[in-house]
Amino acid sequence: MVAIALVGPGSVGTYLAAQLAAAGHDVIACARRPFTEYVVESPEHPVRHPATVATDPSELPDGWRPRHVLVCVKAHQTAGAAGWLERLAGPGTTLVSVQNGVEGLERLTPYAAGGEVVPSVVYCGAELLEPGHVRHYTAGLLITPDVASMHELADAAEGTGLKVRPDAAYVTETWRKLGANICANGITALTRRRMEVMTSTGIPDLMRGLLGECWAVARAEGASLGDADIETFVGGLTSRPLTGGTSMYYDRMAGRPTEQDALYGAVVRGGQRHGVPTPLVSTFQTLLAAGDG
Repeated sequence: MVAIALVGPGSVGTYLAAQLAAAGHDVIACARRPFTEYVVESPEHPVRHPATVATDPSELPDGWRPRHVLVCVKAHQTAGAAGWLERLAGPGTTLVSVQNGVEGLERLTPYAAGGEVVPSVVYCGAELLEPGHVRHYTAGLLITPDVASMHELADAAEGTGLKVRPDAAYVTETWRKLGANICANGITALTRRRMEVMTSTGIPDLMRGLLGECWAVARAEGASLGDADIETFVGGLTSRPLTGGTSMYYDRMAGRPTEQDALYGAVVRGGQRHGVPTPLVSTFQTLLAAGDG
C-alpha cells in the first residue's frame, strides 16, 4: 500500500484517485468540496469505492506524509493550492504535475521543499458530473520522465485503469501532447462545440497550422516531431466520430478562466526563446484570453 495525496479532484483527478483507492492504496483527495464516494462511469474501468477527502490541510492526519502527491489542479490554479503543497511536500515526497502544458517542472519546483518534482503528460478523457463522480470516456495514461519514483508509481497503478509509463523520450511526448491540446482545447472552446467540431470544414487545415507552429518550437526544444506526425494526428481526429469535450471547452461553457497561458503561452514563450514565429498560436491565445475577461 502506497500513501498518495491527490490535490484537485476534478475530472481527471477524480478518475486517478478512484483507480488508486480501489486498488487498496492510502489515497487522500485534497478538495474544495467534500464527498464520500468515488463513482466512475466507465466502459472498461468503472469504480464505486469509499473516498477519504480533506477540504483543508488541517484535516490531514497528524504525521501523514504521502510518497506521491498528484497535483491535478489546473496550471493557473497552482498558487491557490500552495497551502496543500506546503503541508504535503518535503524530502522523500514526489510532486507529480498532472497538468497540461510543458512547464510543470518549473511551476511546482518552488513548492517542493526538498522533495522531487516530476512533470507528466496526461491522457484521460473524463467529465466531472459532481464531486467524486465522473464519466470516463477514454484513456488513463501518465507519461513521465524515466526516473525511479515513477517506476514506483507505475507499480502502484498496476492492474488499475491508470497506466504510468516512464519514457526516455519524454520531451517528444510532452510536446506531442501540447500540440494536441492547442488544437482541441482552443478550437472547442472558441466554437463552443464538443470534439465533433474537428471534422467541420476548414478545421483540419487550421489544426495543421497550429501544429506546424507548435512542433517547430518543439524541435527547437529537442523533440522529434515533423510533418508526418502532423498528418498522423490530424488523420486520427478526422477519421472517426468523436464525443465529449475538452477541459477548456468545459471551462468556457461554465464561465471559468481557461488554461490559455499554460498551453498557448508556453508555445509563444518557446518561440520567443528560439526565434520561431508563432502568429497563429498567438492569435488563439489573444482570443482565448479576451474570452476569459
